[in-house]
Amino acid sequence: MIGSLKAATDITKAIFDLKTTAEIQGKVIDIQRALLAAQSSALEATSAQFELQERVRELESQLKSVGDWDKQEPRYALASPWRGAAQVYALKTSHAQGEEPHYLCTNCFHNRKRVILNPAPKDGWVFMTCPACKSTTSTGYRGIGAPKYAEDVGREG
Repeated sequence: MIGSLKAATDITKAIFDLKTTAEIQGKVIDIQRALLAAQSSALEATSAQFELQERVRELESQLKSVGDWDKQEPRYALASPWRGAAQVYALKTSHAQGEEPHYLCTNCFHNRKRVILNPAPKDGWVFMTCPACKSTTSTGYRGIGAPKYAEDVGREG
């Protein structure tokens, strides 16, 4: 862009030394080309700057997510609420902060996402289904009751 603007300045200085209209018109065309090249370079630079700003916003968002996840992850423990069935992440009593007990999808948890599993009956059995990744976990039971805190999983009563 700077080179194009310098060329336009040099061409303008040269016009003063010209004597015919044809020479002047030729130099005016050269000036217009140089200015268009400078404008094109400026637009490319603006576009590149916009892309970099978007990337910075994206990275800042990812950084915030990591910080948020570092606060969420210790609140849960891997648990087996249904004997012989798959595992889930259960909320710890000590980290509940007034939240009701619930179970998180292990697949999403390992991808740093907090997604609560939903019970879904299928052929008379209860499966836990993840609304995000669509994975299903068999409970091996026809009824499962309410979720429990991690420390209460496996206790009778």
